[in-house]
Amino acid sequence: MRQPVFTFEAEILTDAPFEQIAARLQGLASPAELSSLKAFRGWLPVDVAAETLTLRWERSRTGALEQGAIQIRPDERGAHLRLEGRLKGWSGFLLLGLLRWRTDRLLDRFVEDL
Repeated sequence: MRQPVFTFEAEILTDAPFEQIAARLQGLASPAELSSLKAFRGWLPVDVAAETLTLRWERSRTGALEQGAIQIRPDERGAHLRLEGRLKGWSGFLLLGLLRWRTDRLLDRFVEDL
């Protein structure tokens, strides 16, 4: 039987310099050290490729697989942040409200932490 998949995404352009964000993130043992990202567990190592930093998480919650990524790229005015995520499984119907609540304004809180 197929399982439903729910996706979410958000983007923000910030005036924070990319170099400052990159230095701060690479100095952390885990992205979970930032208060805005503590709720996301199951962090994978920070991926650095061609001027793009990618923070990924993956975990199972009450029968649903939660995956997501925050990509940070340089922009002429600062840094461009993009949040993408997906929730796969029937329990996603129940978790969707909580997940939306937790990701609402996540990028804004992330920039404030930096």
